[in-house]
Amino acid sequence: MKEGFYWVRDSDNPPEVWRYIKQYGWYRPCVAVPITLSSFKLMNYQVISDRLLPPGFTPL
Repeated sequence: MKEGFYWVRDSDNPPEVWRYIKQYGWYRPCVAVPITLSSFKLMNYQVISDRLLPPGFTPL
């Protein structure tokens, strides 16, 4: 998985945009402490999108 922003959901809450950084894990909105990949899976979070790109971004 590439570093960047992704839509994430769980069974109880609406989807949110989270940030993934390979070295640290997943960052929820407004939370400075990351969730490790193993905790992310144990808590039943799901990535529901491809990596999000900035508006107007055109890949080369």
